[in-house]
Amino acid sequence: MKRKIFTFLLCCAVGFTYAQDATVFGTKDVLIADFEEGGKTPLVTDGLWVDGLMTIPNSTQSLDLKLGDNPNPESAKNTSLIVGDYTRPAGGWRSLYIRLDKSVDFAKTPYFQFLINPVLGKSPVKGTTLRVWLKNDKDEIPSMEILSQWGDIPQGQWTAATSFLVKHKSSAKYNVIEIQINNGDSTANAGDTEYYIDQIGFKAPADGVALASTIFNENFGGYNANWSNGKVYRQIGWEKGYIAQFDSIGGFSSGIHFTCKNVAVDTASILWVREWGMGTFYDGYSGAGRLGLTPKYKSSLESGPIAVKDYTDLQLSFGFGTQQFWNDGDIAKARPKVEISVDGGGFYEVYSPSEFLLGIVDSLGNTTYQDQKFKWVEYPFTTIDGSPLSSVNTVNIRMSYGAGCESWVDDMWFAGKKTVQDGVSNPKSEAFSIYPNPATKYILTPSAQKVTITDLNGRIVNEAFNSDKVDVCSLANGAYIVKVKTVDSTKVGKLIKI
Repeated sequence: MKRKIFTFLLCCAVGFTYAQDATVFGTKDVLIADFEEGGKTPLVTDGLWVDGLMTIPNSTQSLDLKLGDNPNPESAKNTSLIVGDYTRPAGGWRSLYIRLDKSVDFAKTPYFQFLINPVLGKSPVKGTTLRVWLKNDKDEIPSMEILSQWGDIPQGQWTAATSFLVKHKSSAKYNVIEIQINNGDSTANAGDTEYYIDQIGFKAPADGVALASTIFNENFGGYNANWSNGKVYRQIGWEKGYIAQFDSIGGFSSGIHFTCKNVAVDTASILWVREWGMGTFYDGYSGAGRLGLTPKYKSSLESGPIAVKDYTDLQLSFGFGTQQFWNDGDIAKARPKVEISVDGGGFYEVYSPSEFLLGIVDSLGNTTYQDQKFKWVEYPFTTIDGSPLSSVNTVNIRMSYGAGCESWVDDMWFAGKKTVQDGVSNPKSEAFSIYPNPATKYILTPSAQKVTITDLNGRIVNEAFNSDKVDVCSLANGAYIVKVKTVDSTKVGKLIKI
């Protein structure tokens, strides 16, 4: 455990600097783009699709990008002889897109790196602004900004812009990198601007240690004015409402369809989500929304079954903090309550060895606690008696108010050590969280190649192909088995039709 914590803290401390030679992408790294001769030039386009229905991918290389000689190949930052020479036209917004030809595991390659050289005299004097996004070309999951440097990239030299990504979700669905250079900058828009770019990719930690693999990451969305202002249907006031409405406006970023209820009486409860973040003591935080925990609503946020068959050393980590405007006595006791259910069993509480708040001792020996700052805390998953979990197929996670004053949670990261390597195992059957469930009209089956619904006697009652949504209106009320085949796996779940 000490080794894991040290590795994580070391990676957080690196931030925008990088310990390895920036010019070298080794065998454990994922080089996305290199502009050397010999077939390494990536397809860089000005848009993802030819048509508005997103059926014909754009295969035309951007006319704004050509190959050019490296203006300073002896630079310590870059020794490539051939680089990308990008001339950004004046006016308006412009992005470059690179389609990924492979899945990226952020546990093994948690640093994104981009080399850029603004041409002296042909880019804004005040400095170049660079923003990079991971996207899904079908918008199946929200875009994720992975790099942002504002006006601090000098002209006439190579700069290695690097960011730490490990808490984000590793997913084959992120299949596009979008690069924005000085979008919306008034100086850059006044005329054409020119940049050299090279060596875009994902780098492994300097010591080669793979970090925990992400199972899911939840940052509670971004700002949504209607939710914050209480204008979403069935809200009871600002920032507070029912979970289905928050889900419907894209508030959850992980793809997990949580429930929110008062467990004691098994009824729906109020979800409290503030759509902007607080400060933090850890690197790589989202700064987006945050989950409010209060004894007032007796609310528990709960996932469905999450497949963990291929993982060990399961752990839920997140940012935890308070927002007190006076230092009352309950701030020192502030804790969330985290419970898990293993393979469909009953829920039980797991505990954290972390320090939850930063205590500051004055010269008189009195302790005050820092509020409005998130601190990173960890919850290792154990059995009910505290022993390590082993041979687990699924877990359900439940989080609620525990003790002390009202508190906040952000950047939930559920991760573990992966025991099956990508591309080695056969397509597997795993638990499938069907939504909605119970269902009356349809179920959602994103990215499904084939969906088969059978009754409990094994008879096929419905089949669908290449469909993101399956009609179940014609099924009689009762229980069914749903099998969903995707490119990567076959998932099986139980459906209740009402």
